[in-house]
Amino acid sequence: MQILKARHGKVALAAAAAGALALSTAACGGDGDPEEAGTNADGQIVLTVSIFGNFGYTQAGLEAEYEAANPDIDVVIEGDGVNFDTEYRPNLETALETGSGAGDVIGIDEQASPQLFNNAEHWYDLTADYSDREADYTANTWGLGHTPDDKLVGFGTDIGGMAMCYRSDLFAEAGLPTDRTELAAQWATWDGFKTVAQTFVDSGVDAAFLDGPTQLQNMLLSQLAGQGDGQMYVDDEGGLTLDSAAATESVATVLELQEIGAIGNFASWSEEWNAGMVEGGYAVMPCPAWMAGGVIQPTSGEENAGKWDMAPAPGVAGNWGGSFLAVPAQSAHPEEAAALAAWLTAPEQQVKVFEAVGNFPSSPTAQADPKVAGYTSDYFSGAPIGEIIGASIQSFEPLEYSYYHPPVKGAVEGVLNGVADGTFTADQAAEEIQKAAEEAVELAGSGL
Repeated sequence: MQILKARHGKVALAAAAAGALALSTAACGGDGDPEEAGTNADGQIVLTVSIFGNFGYTQAGLEAEYEAANPDIDVVIEGDGVNFDTEYRPNLETALETGSGAGDVIGIDEQASPQLFNNAEHWYDLTADYSDREADYTANTWGLGHTPDDKLVGFGTDIGGMAMCYRSDLFAEAGLPTDRTELAAQWATWDGFKTVAQTFVDSGVDAAFLDGPTQLQNMLLSQLAGQGDGQMYVDDEGGLTLDSAAATESVATVLELQEIGAIGNFASWSEEWNAGMVEGGYAVMPCPAWMAGGVIQPTSGEENAGKWDMAPAPGVAGNWGGSFLAVPAQSAHPEEAAALAAWLTAPEQQVKVFEAVGNFPSSPTAQADPKVAGYTSDYFSGAPIGEIIGASIQSFEPLEYSYYHPPVKGAVEGVLNGVADGTFTADQAAEEIQKAAEEAVELAGSGL
């Protein structure tokens, strides 16, 4: 089923069809015998790994390592850097619907897993051969890798954790502490965070305190949902739960910070957001592990090394982010693809990926490895990233990501970005969120 945000419209559907054709060419193995699908001219099995964002497999040398150990396999990794919601997912959904065009191993964002794993017939069942992998994961990650009828179809890759990344140079200019321990003590609670924000705003520094509204709201949403019943925006039947504690309190906190002038107009993933990272347009950015090493560092560049730092986030621990690898049933070589997915997500490989790009392992075994637990980052001013992120995920509770969560999440974030850019006032936010969320559920339910 096509689950697209309302703003994508017909253009996105056309792009999805075109993208599916492009994926299909890659998945066929190129110049191999057409009677031997998924092989190349040398007779090797071609396994296409379709990913988004930065999974770190190429950077960690895993493609070459697997091929060296399996000379009959040709691994092709595609999609590095692609945005999941706007580019990757529409193409993938089209490929799954039509039964062709998907890669052999597919990356899936954690928050979309209930949607994409909803149709068990789309996925190769890993249960018989890989049920022993349960010991490699927390209960939450293991559970999210299953279909509604309890078939194992996804292996967890990384986990988000929570922290705050901040520009120590801008904090110094504002007269705020730059020491991460002192700062963490000041904003141990969200009320303390608001006090720090007010001090920064009052200082007159020519920069926003926060990048924008949605990063912070995502962090708060998962914290508060984990403290409560796991509910966020919408249940599995499409019933809106916008009155949940997680939804109401996370939005209210963002609007309060907006009212004091602490939130910048830097919409996440926009060119302006990237430029703000480089130029010091904002001082604070909520950052799970994948955001620090996979987004801030490569975007900000070496000229900003040592200007960024990391401190524990306010409030309780929690998680934001993570991904899975799954094997579509349409793969010409599902057993070989499953073996590759299992190897890429094994604890040893999760450690290698962390070392290469900073994606924090979802495996407790990998998290305890000294290379992870004891890791410090020169780029982030010597911050003990392994310790900070590791501590943030030790006690977080599972969250209930419903089938409709991604489109409703997009609708809520669209309104909050609208408040930041002046399209809506803070007083209009609740009504606009309700309307946008209802429209998102309707579109999702009709397959648009």
